[in-house]
Amino acid sequence: MEQRDRHPYEFELNKFTPHPKFLTVQREVPRFKPVSSTPLIMVDTTEAFELLLRDLLSQMVIGVDLEHHSERSYRGITCLMQISTDKTDYIVDTLQLWDHLQPLNEVFCDPKIVKIFQGADSDVIWLQRDFGIYVVNLFDTFQAATLLGFEKKSLSFLLQHYCQVHVNKKYQLEDWRIRPL
Repeated sequence: MEQRDRHPYEFELNKFTPHPKFLTVQREVPRFKPVSSTPLIMVDTTEAFELLLRDLLSQMVIGVDLEHHSERSYRGITCLMQISTDKTDYIVDTLQLWDHLQPLNEVFCDPKIVKIFQGADSDVIWLQRDFGIYVVNLFDTFQAATLLGFEKKSLSFLLQHYCQVHVNKKYQLEDWRIRPL
């Protein structure tokens, strides 16, 4: 294989071994905190972004979702990034911070941090294309639901099934380019 055809994080991927904590079956299902009890922080300045980056580098697990807009566009654009830790939810205004987001690559390529996505196929492509961010140690809940043989695999189903949380998908197809958020 020629050097130009190699994945830039091939070494990390080949050496990757999951943390033992994530390979053991938990007998007791953890209780989930209500969404209302978790602070929501808007990240739309470089100062807020630096705080986000510091917090994420201290985590073992983060949840990630992107909002993308492709209507009347050839390739589309990532308009919003949602990142959650066990204590804080963040909304990152990717349009406002477009030229400052590449340092997130340190978080997303850290094999010690599990990145949880739902249906990550497109998100991974958008992160690479728009921000030069690659992902090492990804857990995809859609793929997990498929392996478990679930008939339904949507995030709304999984949240209802495991967390008794109803998700309103009303804004899913909104034009996420429009500001203010």
